[in-house]
Amino acid sequence: MTTSNLGARFRRAARPTSAFGRNSAPGTTVTGRVTAANEEPKLKFDGAPDEVELDDDGKPVMQLIVTLATAGGPRNLYVTWRMEQAIGAALDTAGVADFRIGDTLAVTYTGPDPDYPKARLFTAVYTPAAGQNGA
Repeated sequence: MTTSNLGARFRRAARPTSAFGRNSAPGTTVTGRVTAANEEPKLKFDGAPDEVELDDDGKPVMQLIVTLATAGGPRNLYVTWRMEQAIGAALDTAGVADFRIGDTLAVTYTGPDPDYPKARLFTAVYTPAAGQNGA
C-alpha cells in the first residue's frame, strides 16, 4: 500500500463553503458566530490542484480562514488583505483587543476596488460575546 497526500485534499473538499463566491453581488453580507480561525498555505489562483502560492523566498504564502456559524450553515471566510483591514477596523470600533472564537462577525462585500478591479473591498462589524469587555 502506498501513501499519498490525498487526505488533505479530501478534508478541504469536505469543509464549509466559502462565504463569498465569484458571483457575490456588492452589498452581500455574511454574519455568524466565529467557530474557528486557522492559517494554512494559500492555494495558487488558477494553479494546478493543490499548488501552493509561494513568496519571493520560495516559502508558502499563508492565508487566514475564519469559519462562521451562520443561519444557512457554516461558511468560511478566506481572509484577504482588504478583508483583514476591514476586520481590524471593526475590532477597533468594537473596542476589543483580540479576535475571539464565540464572538460575532458580519462582513459585507462592498464592491471591487476602483484602483484594482480584481480585488474586492469589504466592511465588517465585530460584536463580542456577552460578558466580553475586550480587555
